[in-house]
Amino acid sequence: MTLKAITPASAAAVARAAELHTQLTKPPGSLGVLEGLGGKLAGIADACPPPLPTPATIGVFAGDHGVCAQGVTPWPQEVTVQMLMNMAQGGAAINVLARQLGARVVITDVGVATDHPAHDAIRDGNVRRGTADFTVGPAMTLDQARSAVAIGIRTAEQAISEGARCLLTGEMGIGNTTPSSALVAVFTGTDPAAVIGRGAGADEAMVATKTRVVTEALALHQPDPADPLAVLAAIGGLEHAALAGFILAGAAHRVPVVLDGLIACSAACAAVAWSPSVRDYLVSGHAGAEPGITVALAHLGLQPLVDLGLRLGEGTGAVLALPLVEAAARVMHEMATFSSAGVSGGGEGPAHTAAPAAAVPSERPKTTLVLGGARSGKSHWAEQQLADAPAVDYVATSQPRPEDPEWVARVQAHRNRRPQHWQTIETLDLVDVLARPGRVPVLVDCLTLWLTHQFDALGAWDRPEPEWRPALDRALDALVEAVADTGRRVLLVSNEVGSGVVPPTPSGRLFQDELGRLNSRVAARCDHVVLCTAGIPQQLK
Repeated sequence: MTLKAITPASAAAVARAAELHTQLTKPPGSLGVLEGLGGKLAGIADACPPPLPTPATIGVFAGDHGVCAQGVTPWPQEVTVQMLMNMAQGGAAINVLARQLGARVVITDVGVATDHPAHDAIRDGNVRRGTADFTVGPAMTLDQARSAVAIGIRTAEQAISEGARCLLTGEMGIGNTTPSSALVAVFTGTDPAAVIGRGAGADEAMVATKTRVVTEALALHQPDPADPLAVLAAIGGLEHAALAGFILAGAAHRVPVVLDGLIACSAACAAVAWSPSVRDYLVSGHAGAEPGITVALAHLGLQPLVDLGLRLGEGTGAVLALPLVEAAARVMHEMATFSSAGVSGGGEGPAHTAAPAAAVPSERPKTTLVLGGARSGKSHWAEQQLADAPAVDYVATSQPRPEDPEWVARVQAHRNRRPQHWQTIETLDLVDVLARPGRVPVLVDCLTLWLTHQFDALGAWDRPEPEWRPALDRALDALVEAVADTGRRVLLVSNEVGSGVVPPTPSGRLFQDELGRLNSRVAARCDHVVLCTAGIPQQLK
């Protein structure tokens, strides 16, 4: 099913992105690689401008390798599990960089050989305790390779269902540059000597050993690049197979996948062997120090975004490139066009550097409060007002609940109903969203649920009012001011207290009173107020 869902990126959206860049207030081509990357993101989403590739999830898959018995690494295999626990505790480089950039790290043990304590941050997907030594036989069976691919697919699909709009590849496994080099050699048809490097600290003698080991293994197995599952089973690692599945699922769901280093690139070669259209969904994070990366990227037709001499893995190169991926989309959303900015120019040549025309006052984006009872059509009407917007930040006033399958299914059903280029943001911090700069309109659905969460957090249902009232008032004041000060077009959906059924209890009456107060204060600061009844909107203000 995953392979059947993978289709080429939209050439029409890529063309629209190129046209948009000619209208932005800059000389054509002046943003270099970012312009092409923005076009790629548009093609991936089939939308121009493309949705912002945030939030991002880094899928880290860990596994061990039997080929380590051949002396291909200076590190003992026990380091894999030690680093796995370090990642789980948040102490690895990938954790630091992910925290800095607001990305989520999802760790899966898909093939670690050593026992380790259970940890909430480590998902147990162990297919087998490390691969076999591929110099004497296949690294794993076909069924084991298939299981690892399926784990990668499920990991990506869960991340996407929980809101990820960009996938980043990560891994951990002592000795994994050796099977990675073997995979690159097979899928690109390159001599092993041209793709094998030092890995994590190998000397010249060890590089020679790695070259000999890979050459002999390829002669033993004669892997066929047209059969990627068999190639992975013969000479790959469990984390390679999981990464291949992770990449395939990203492409199937039209989500960009940012590749890290050699290990990720080798897995991407396997994914592309399954479906050549996967290339359209890949972004190269970094050039890296391994020669195999250069060979793999040429095969994949990718240009790395950064070149920092990295050789760590874990997903560090992918996450360091993430700000550039986000920037490529953001400039298409937030840069003014020549016409909107009142700047002379457009097209080719010196006109782009002409002096600005007289300032053209821009009308402040309108804020609208949409009220209605249950099933009144208020949310549908609000969504219709933004149907022609190239991008929308849809704010669901909730917090992610990955542990609740029913909640995840409900959220995904709502996402599927909305346009694919809308970005869903699950948050209670409405002030932060409304304060963000940019031209992307915001739809908040809904204030009623936001207030419910405030009550829950403050314990307002069963605590004396003086204990929670000051904190609630501060939250309401901040929200109302954010609505008044925002520079974005905003629609806020809320229940009209006179149109719903509220339990005749003290807490029910209290909530009704507070919701009425919230609606009144927001309505006073909005430009428009609309009441929906039986799907029919009536403008009140």
